[in-house]
Amino acid sequence: MIPNTVNGLPAMACVSALQKCIRRGLEREAMQFAVELIHTSKPFTSMVCKRLQVISHEDIDTISQPHVVPFVKAACEQAIAWYDSDVAKLGKTRMAVGNAIRMMARAAKSREGDHFQAAVGWAAILEGAVPVIPDWANDQHTLQGRRLGRGLQHFREVSTLLVPPAPKDAYEDDAYRLWALRQQGKQYDKLNLEGASKSKPGDLFSE
Repeated sequence: MIPNTVNGLPAMACVSALQKCIRRGLEREAMQFAVELIHTSKPFTSMVCKRLQVISHEDIDTISQPHVVPFVKAACEQAIAWYDSDVAKLGKTRMAVGNAIRMMARAAKSREGDHFQAAVGWAAILEGAVPVIPDWANDQHTLQGRRLGRGLQHFREVSTLLVPPAPKDAYEDDAYRLWALRQQGKQYDKLNLEGASKSKPGDLFSE
C-alpha cells in the first residue's frame, strides 16, 4: 500500500491532481502538489518526475513543441540527482521540477498522442488488427521486391515518395549515380567470388 504524504494526503491523488492542474494551466497549484510529494520522500520525488515525463507526451502538443519532451526529461533527471533528505536543501530539486511544470502548464496542449497510441495499440490487442504490407513497400530492400526485380529506379520513383512532397535537392542526382555505381560494383564482386569458388586454389594467384 502506498503511504500518505508528509501532511497525510493520499499520494496518488496528489499525482493525479498535479497532472490535472498542468492540463488546466494551473502552474502554482500543480507545483503545490509536487512540493507535497517532494517533501515527503525521494521515492515520491521519483514518482513526480516519472509522471511529469508522461505528461510531456500525453498532454502536450509535441508536434509543434518537440523541445518540451527533452527539457522535461533533463529537468527530472536533475531533480533526482539534486535530491536531499533535508527539505531546506531541496531548492534545486524544486526548481528543476518547477521549471518543467511551468513549461508544460503554459504550453499548447493536445491529447492526440494518447489517443493515437490507444486507437492503434488497443485495436491490435482487442480486435486482432494486423497491418497489411502495401505493394509500394516491397522494393530492393525486401525479398519480395527483389523477386519482382525492383531496383534503384523503382526505389527512386516509388519507394522514396514523400508526403507532403519536398523539392528536389542539390544532391539527388549524384546520390543515385553513385548508388548505381555501387550496385554495379557489388555485382562485379559477386561474379568474381562465384568464379573464384569454381577455381582451384592456385588459380587465384595466376596472371
